[in-house]
Amino acid sequence: MRTGRIVIFWLGLTLLATSAGCGSMSSAKPTPTPLPPLVSYEKPLFTVKRGSVISEQTINGEVVPTRQEDLFFRSTGYVERVPVKAGDVIKAGDILAEQQVSDLLNQLEQARIDLDVAQANLAKEEAQQKFDIAKAKIDVNIWENNVKMARLELENAVGVHARAEAQINVDNAEQNLALANLDLQYANENTDPYQKQAVERSQLAVDRLAALIAERQIVAPFDGVVLKNKLRPGTQVNAYSEVITVGDPSEMVVRAVYNNELSQSLNKNSEVRLYPDAKIDESYQVKYLPNFAPVSTSIVEGQSNSTGKDYFYFTYPEGVPQDVLPLGKSIKLEVVLGKKEDALLLSPAAIRTYRGLNFVIVQDGDRRRRVEIYEVGLKSPQFWEITADLKEGDQVIGP
Repeated sequence: MRTGRIVIFWLGLTLLATSAGCGSMSSAKPTPTPLPPLVSYEKPLFTVKRGSVISEQTINGEVVPTRQEDLFFRSTGYVERVPVKAGDVIKAGDILAEQQVSDLLNQLEQARIDLDVAQANLAKEEAQQKFDIAKAKIDVNIWENNVKMARLELENAVGVHARAEAQINVDNAEQNLALANLDLQYANENTDPYQKQAVERSQLAVDRLAALIAERQIVAPFDGVVLKNKLRPGTQVNAYSEVITVGDPSEMVVRAVYNNELSQSLNKNSEVRLYPDAKIDESYQVKYLPNFAPVSTSIVEGQSNSTGKDYFYFTYPEGVPQDVLPLGKSIKLEVVLGKKEDALLLSPAAIRTYRGLNFVIVQDGDRRRRVEIYEVGLKSPQFWEITADLKEGDQVIGP
């Protein structure tokens, strides 16, 4: 009996707990189910228009010298000295960079001393020869006069003894004259080739060492300014690797990085405006220079160092002071690619593309039709010139 009462008691507690739980759940507020966001399935409509369109392209440029030159070492080696940096003003003949040449400079100094000694010895020998020739000429002149006097005495001699003595004097004078002529001939021909060869050998040594040093130096070819300098002391540089660019700022042009697509439209008659400051609307008209390239006078393996295919070049605007457009200034160029007055125009946002083909969807009342875009002509940010089976006023459904 006791066991049954315990079971009934626990069953009663369980029922009470269940009732309390249901009561609390029934009193709580239900959580609402979130609604999905409203989605608009309406497509924008674009109207085909006829009107004028101007196609323009903006590119960045900079002011550079008309005359530029890329410089390089003609020998591979380690850079020892770089006394200039970009922006430095230079004079023709200034050393702009130098590889390790200390030993070569010492050898060159010794070679120049040897050359000075050889030239001094040659000059001394030439002076001695000049003296010997002059003395021999004087001796010849003296003996020519002695011969004349001896012959005159022979003509005036009276008696056998006197005439015999006079004849002997003539013979002696003539022999001495012959000897003097031989001395003169010897003095003219007495040149020792050793001294000349010594000078030539010393000069060759000087030239060779000077050439070796020149290969390890970069020298300013003209008065100007350093535009670019890639060198640092202690680094190794290969021969003919362009490391310094210099320019002559007396005449300047404007250049922009070459763009193949733009090159198809750009010509000498293109309208181009230059904006010195992006925040100011003031601009200057410039002209495209299709055949211009600042060709370097440096020659590497027989070829000119031209950068004409890397950039577009434009004239420096006339009448503008250089302080307004100084060397190296970054500017903006606005190029007019084309203009058309009566063109069929459509917003580029209305044009769809699939596998490289352009097309549009035209709304004709309740119907829709697909129209291919045969060709896209001039482009502006707002409208594109199109060639298609469309007419003014057609409504095009946006993508």
